[in-house]
Amino acid sequence: MIWKKTIYDSLISCSTLCNQFATECSNAEDIENWYRSIFLNLDCADMCRNLATLYVRGSENARLLAKACIEVCEKCAQEVSQYNFERANQVYAICQQTICCCVNIIDMGYQTDLEAKNPVTTPASLFYGIDLRQTLYN
Repeated sequence: MIWKKTIYDSLISCSTLCNQFATECSNAEDIENWYRSIFLNLDCADMCRNLATLYVRGSENARLLAKACIEVCEKCAQEVSQYNFERANQVYAICQQTICCCVNIIDMGYQTDLEAKNPVTTPASLFYGIDLRQTLYN
């Protein structure tokens, strides 16, 4: 799997933003009303951080975690969508972006499987004109 920095950055951004939101919610005076948001945001942060690690490592299990991450991000986005303030809107947006990244991770795995079954060969015509006898020395 060839990884893309934008996917990694989105996963880490989601993790960071969800952690910040959970921390802000835990400082609220009526914390009892925020438990679900806190726990969902912490779950989302952990999933995204773990997926980012597996993704960069090139783990074959990244696709499995990406599927679970989609579900957790959807729950987190749905939960914060009921609030009407800037940080909640930011969390909603980054969760939606992360869902798209997870779909890309899943699709990358399928592309890799297809490439393994149908390898791309380099045509010999590309090598015409290359003469190994002419070696450049510095």
